[in-house]
Amino acid sequence: MTTNPDAIKHLWTHKTQDHGWLADEDLVVDRAEGVWVWTEKGTKLLDGFAGLAVVNAGHGRREIAEAIAEQTVRLAYYPTTRQFSNRPAAELAAKLATLTPGDLDYTMFAVSGSEANERAMQMARHYWLAKGKSNKHKVISLEGGYHGATVGTFAICGLPHMTQAYAPLQPAGFAKVKPPYPFRDRGTGTDAELVERRARELREAIEKEGPDTVSAVIMEPVISSGGFVMPPIGWLTAVRKICDDLEVLMIADEVITGFGRTGRWFAVEHDGVVPDIMSVAKGITSGYIPLSAAIARRKLADAFPEDAKQENVHPNTYAAHPVACAAGLANLKIMEKDNLVANAEAMGGRLLEGLQHAVGKKTIVGEVRGRGLMVCAELVKPDGSGQPLDGAEVAKLDRKAWDRGAIVYARGQVVRLAPPLCITRDEVDKLVDIVAASIGELENELTR
Repeated sequence: MTTNPDAIKHLWTHKTQDHGWLADEDLVVDRAEGVWVWTEKGTKLLDGFAGLAVVNAGHGRREIAEAIAEQTVRLAYYPTTRQFSNRPAAELAAKLATLTPGDLDYTMFAVSGSEANERAMQMARHYWLAKGKSNKHKVISLEGGYHGATVGTFAICGLPHMTQAYAPLQPAGFAKVKPPYPFRDRGTGTDAELVERRARELREAIEKEGPDTVSAVIMEPVISSGGFVMPPIGWLTAVRKICDDLEVLMIADEVITGFGRTGRWFAVEHDGVVPDIMSVAKGITSGYIPLSAAIARRKLADAFPEDAKQENVHPNTYAAHPVACAAGLANLKIMEKDNLVANAEAMGGRLLEGLQHAVGKKTIVGEVRGRGLMVCAELVKPDGSGQPLDGAEVAKLDRKAWDRGAIVYARGQVVRLAPPLCITRDEVDKLVDIVAASIGELENELTR
């Protein structure tokens, strides 16, 4: 039995179709296992982007399915408002406290990454209110950064083309600063000099707004939607110092990078810093059920008395959903049992090295970079100028890879790879071969 194409048209996402070279019915994914997915028409594809950098544990893990089924029968739902809780939520929060760096020990569960970032900003706001500093409300973010698709997170989004329609709804004073982007901004200097320059600009932006009005700085350790921009190690350390100096909270958006994606449990560990709040989603359940969280340090929690009766950050209907939390516990158990964080580091290194060797010297490849299983090739014009290749040309790599048996994510100036963390050596090599052949074909088209 296959999906009726007329039924697909009732999906709003059908209105945003970006696969003009495939009919809707060719894009119905039917099943998946490990790093592989199959469409209803039987096309087998290596999932080079883990859905949306989500399925860290891999597709088709029966252990997660069984945990979901068992919890659904035992307790499918009960709210966590009015001080109610449930065992899976409590156990998952306690488990996260053993995995997160430093004293990030207090978890507020939500549903999506967007909502986790909303909650993080709300937690910061209520913290400053509790500290008697009611003017602190602004949030500084990075150009190119993406933090979700709600009106609140669009205010901190650094991608103008996504937020333009909502400009009338956005608050003033939410400044954006440039991230350190080594390939584009290093010039003849060093990474350390680039970090120093961008850190100075961040400090100046906070001082211009007025530290007494700035609540927090939010940033992704790797700027994902902005092109897998990987700031040099040392950047987050510099941000931490600025936040401490100016009495501003630091929020790390680890929605994509969290739970092993960069070869550490959390990407902030590469710099050895502890943010004040960390937002997570995606890999917390490997996408088996939607779940997210904003995780706060002890000093934030200590601003509110243990016997408080007045609610601060409001939990929504599905906060700490017991089935989702049961899925999260099963997912983390798999990640530990199968050593998936270590595998992400090892296989990420293999993917990066393989891609650098295969395409690093091609005329349309400016740089191949990676951190764990976040790897990309940044494409440039073949004329030697180093200017970004036209996005329409880059997007052709989606089809070229699909025709060779893999799903990649080619947008803007980069082709991005973020496969499930369970990927094997042979599967990494196959992905490298497919991407290299696709880039080679594109280069031939552009230079012949």
